[in-house]
Amino acid sequence: MQVSLRVSGQADAHVLEVDDGGRWTVPTASRQIDLGEGWWALPGLADAHAHLASDELNLERGDPAAIRRRAFACLENGVFVVVDKGWNDDSVVMTLSDLPPSSRPDYEAAARMISVPGGYYPGFAVETDTSGISEAVAEAVGDGRGWVKLVGDWPRRGRGAVANFDAEGLSAAVAAAHAGGARVAIHTMAPEVPGMAVAAGVDSIEHGLFLDRDDLEKLAARGGAWIPTLIRMEATAAMLGPDSSGARLIRAGLDNVAGLLPGVPEGLAVLAGTDLAVRSSEVGREVEALVTAGLSPERAVEAASTSVRRYLGVPPGFRPGDPADAVFFPADPREEPGVLTEPVAVLRGGIRLR
Repeated sequence: MQVSLRVSGQADAHVLEVDDGGRWTVPTASRQIDLGEGWWALPGLADAHAHLASDELNLERGDPAAIRRRAFACLENGVFVVVDKGWNDDSVVMTLSDLPPSSRPDYEAAARMISVPGGYYPGFAVETDTSGISEAVAEAVGDGRGWVKLVGDWPRRGRGAVANFDAEGLSAAVAAAHAGGARVAIHTMAPEVPGMAVAAGVDSIEHGLFLDRDDLEKLAARGGAWIPTLIRMEATAAMLGPDSSGARLIRAGLDNVAGLLPGVPEGLAVLAGTDLAVRSSEVGREVEALVTAGLSPERAVEAASTSVRRYLGVPPGFRPGDPADAVFFPADPREEPGVLTEPVAVLRGGIRLR
């Protein structure tokens, strides 16, 4: 099979062929190009805040059979890279590590989340305090695949969203994770926590409703990531009810995000994540939300594709020697981001899945 690709705005096309190992190679003979014409191609979509243990926010342990189904559904819809941000067990890591790339996306993952007593759903996360956080993180590094997930804040009755860790605890967590070769992601929706997390060296800010421009500049300077999860935030506000203090906080945070996205600095990886608001296979819907909130269409599409690959060091695709992965769309997703949920063809390792 051969595929003819032309970079947007360039006249010349280059042709790639799938070799026997499922990788792109320079063509050795003339073969029919039989996929279609006039399509737009990406090397694959990506979900940077996934939870493959479930289809919805619940407290159940991950079921390996369901995880395998969700993983393959990602492939069928062209989602070839997933960063799973943890659960109440290590079921995602254990399940995906036993599957070949033909049955799952390329992935990195946290195992069990880390919080403090009373700082998350009861019994869901590993609970610790500053004195024990280095040990808890070191264990999480061993159980995960490249990531540790901290619950940075959580609502308390009558107090609103409250920080779970102080600056010392966050710094200790980051140091322990980095010593083990893992990155740190932090859930944060409280106003005071994003700045603390950035100062502590956290790698990826999840939600980050109250980041400010100084925080973004600092994150960009060290190649950090921000995953706004806009659909999840909207869904959480709706679940809480419009008159609740929690919903008002989220709305204020979303207004802040909308003020930041049009001017995000170069070097900052703004990434798309579903966070159980929609399935990972529908990450294109988060791209639409990012565009609506003010991120440029080009960066929004990259947020669910090439930006995630660059951030994780995954091969960029479409080069000889790279996996023969490609997802094709009927129109330019920068102009019509809705097409990202409706690929017309999907190649995984040179095998057509759709």
